[in-house]
Amino acid sequence: MLKLQSIIKFLLITFAVVIAYLIIDRFQIYLLTGINAQSSENLLASYIYLPHGLRVLVAIVLGPLSFVGLLLAHLITGYNAIQSINSLVILSSILSSIAPYLSIYIIYKKFNLKIFEIKLDKIIALSLLSAFFNSFFGVSSRLIFNFYETKIFTTHFFKFFIGDVLGVCFLFFLIIILNILKKILIKNYQR
Repeated sequence: MLKLQSIIKFLLITFAVVIAYLIIDRFQIYLLTGINAQSSENLLASYIYLPHGLRVLVAIVLGPLSFVGLLLAHLITGYNAIQSINSLVILSSILSSIAPYLSIYIIYKKFNLKIFEIKLDKIIALSLLSAFFNSFFGVSSRLIFNFYETKIFTTHFFKFFIGDVLGVCFLFFLIIILNILKKILIKNYQR
């Protein structure tokens, strides 16, 4: 019975992560198309790359159980972007899915976190480190497959890095603001 519950939990987490990632990716594309900015469809970094923010948030909250969901979601969005599953999509999906877990492990020395362990200074460090890994992995994998010229590595790295950091910060600050609003509403309702 316990094994069946574990399998069901894993499948539900995987499904929920894929759906959430696809929704936020579509929202990202819709939002950036609306302001005539770069989109994730053309594989360039965005001004605020929300999917990376979701990757980090999911990795923190759900731990390693969410890895398969993130990987599948990244493969799907990679396919949607270029209408093909090729070596570039597979490699960048694997590396981008690993980035938040690697960052969590480096900062916390473990993969599964308790809610009380998540502090603002660690979120900032995690945001910067995971954005660094994701940017480095993303641009490097594109260089391997001649998607970019070597001389523009730094430019694309910084575009990815800034978009990833802002995506993580945006989602975490949105959660903080929603939590504050919830507390205010509850306090006003109890009067």
